[in-house]
Amino acid sequence: MSNTKRVVFSFDERSFESLEKMTEQARYPSMGQTVKDSLQVLRALQNQAKQGYKEVIVRNPETNEERIIIVPDLLPEG
Repeated sequence: MSNTKRVVFSFDERSFESLEKMTEQARYPSMGQTVKDSLQVLRALQNQAKQGYKEVIVRNPETNEERIIIVPDLLPEG
C-alpha cells in the first residue's frame, strides 16, 4: 500500500481557472497530477537557483529557435 497523504487547497477563481486550463492542455488525468508535476518542476528550478542559475533556455526542435526564460527569485530570503 502506498504512503500517500490527502491535501486540500483553496484557490481564488483566477488561479483555479489557470489550474483547469493547465490540466486540460497537458492532458493530465487530474488536477492533483498537475500540481504534483508543477511542484517537481519548481523544485528542480529552486535547486538550480541555489547554484546560481537564473535562466532557462528553451528550444523549438522543429525550427531550432531559442528563447531565454528569466527565472524569478525562487528562494526565500533568509
